Parts: sequence; C-alpha cells; structure tokens
Amino acid sequence: MTAFLTFITGIITVVLVTYVSVDVLINLVRLLVILSIINICIAKFISNKITEPLRYLEKKVRKIANKEWEEPIDLNRGDEFGKLASSINMMQESLKKMEMEEEIFLQSVSHDLKTPIMVIHSYSQALLDRIYLNDSFDETVAVIIKEAKHLEKKVEKLLYLNSLDYILERKSECKPTNVQAIVHNLIERFLLVQNNIVIHNQLKTVFVWGNEEELTVALENILENNMRFAKSSIWISVNRVLVQEKELVEIILENDGPPIEAEQLDQLFNHFYKGMNGKFGLGLFITKKIIQFHNGEVHAENRGKRVRFTILLPSTTN
Repeated sequence: MTAFLTFITGIITVVLVTYVSVDVLINLVRLLVILSIINICIAKFISNKITEPLRYLEKKVRKIANKEWEEPIDLNRGDEFGKLASSINMMQESLKKMEMEEEIFLQSVSHDLKTPIMVIHSYSQALLDRIYLNDSFDETVAVIIKEAKHLEKKVEKLLYLNSLDYILERKSECKPTNVQAIVHNLIERFLLVQNNIVIHNQLKTVFVWGNEEELTVALENILENNMRFAKSSIWISVNRVLVQEKELVEIILENDGPPIEAEQLDQLFNHFYKGMNGKFGLGLFITKKIIQFHNGEVHAENRGKRVRFTILLPSTTN
C-alpha cells in the first residue's frame, strides 16, 4: 500500500510541477508526506494486531514442544486463531495425559521386572550359601529357571512392542494366510507344555490376506491369556461369516475362567491397563495393533459362564 501511494505521489508531483506554483507544491508534498507517515503507522498497527496472536501461539507451542505444560491457551476469539488455539489446547491435554500414562507405565513395568530379578538373585545367593527350598537343590534351581523364563518373556514382549510399528510398516510379506493352520499349530504347541487344559476346536479352512508371522503372534497372545485363566477348558472356532454383506473370518476363543469385570472390558487391550494380578499385560495390546493393521477388530466379552475373545478379519481366497 505504501509503495502504491508513493507511486501515485510521484505522478501527482510531476503533474503539479507543471501547473501550480512552488509554494503550493511544497505544501502538497508536506501533506502527502504526513499522509504517508500516518499510512505507515496504521499499516504497522494493523500488522501487529494480525501477527500478535500468531506470536503468542508460537511462544506457547514452543513451550509445549519442551514439555513445559502450562494453563490452557487463553485466546477467546471466534476466528481461525481462536479455533487454532482450541486445537492446540486439545493437543496439549492429550500430550500431558500420554506423558503421565507413559510415566506410570514405565514405573510399573520396571517394578514388574524387578520381582523376577529379586527372586533370581535371592535364590542364587541361597545356592551359594547352600540353603535350599524345602531342603531340595532341584526345587531351588527350578524356581530360578522359572523366574528367568518369566523375565525373558517380559523383556521379549517389551522389545517386540518397541519395534512393532516398524515391523508392521516395513514388512511387505502379506499373502493369503491359512488361519486354520496357524491355530492348529498353536494348539499343538501349547498342549505340549500345559496338557491339564482341554482344548475343544472347530476349525474350518479359511484364508486372510496378511503376514503369517505377525498373525501368529496375535493369536498366540490371546491363546496364552485363555490358558492362564481357564479352569479346565478352552473352546476355539474358526469360521467364515457374513457381516453387513462383507465376508469375514471369525476367530472365537472362549475359556471357563472367571468373568471379566465390566469396567475392565474397555481397557483390556490398552497397553497401560493393569490386570487382575497386578501385572501390566502387553500381549493383548500387541494383538490389537496387529489385528488393526490387518484391517480387523478384536474385542472381549462375558458370555454366560465363559469369557469370549472374538477376532474379525477380512476374508480372502487362497
């Protein structure tokens, strides 16, 4: 705007030099200079008014980036700046909640890992002092091996969870995968180490488009959960179903263990969820991420005297 006025001023000056006296011309130039100064001041004021909320928001966002959580951004405006401030407030609350949950999670997992380490340390020291559980060397060693296996499984799941996003994004080994074969192999493997649980199965030959290794991990985690809480029996079925005119593969795992409390059902697949035994179970959260990656869904519910886990995945042909 200032440049435009300067240009016009120049043209007017040239014209006036020709037709008016020098005194009049000087007065006009003075007037134009004053008007230009006023115009610059107004433009600067308007510019500051426009950029002021942007500078304010930039300052707040920088603090959020440094995790300097403050009170919500106070920018009561009905324009785009107000909407942006509202969105930043929502983001800040989400980040604060996430940071708090992660801190609780890390503290709890650290405490969870300390237990088997303390047991291994105590029983190893007992072996050195020739003090045995129930006066039995074999029983003492068996406890150490058991706790070492528990610790190994916990660390493996933490490492797997840490790399899961990379694994799912980078692996392009998706192909028609036989769900029946995966479940059948898992059943055989689990029965080798825990044959006091009876597994009833009805497995139809169905295929999904996915990564066989990751789907195996997802189903293994749910089956492991069922084996842990089942009293005597587990029921597994694999079928092809029609849901809203879409052909899906339905995988159902049920056990006769204690029912899940209603308020826990919604949190069961959350990686910050603390289970009934006070441990943070990452297995079901890993399962949920894998199933969602395969465009499926998973949920748990109480069905009569059984606890049911249901997985739905898009069906495909071999």
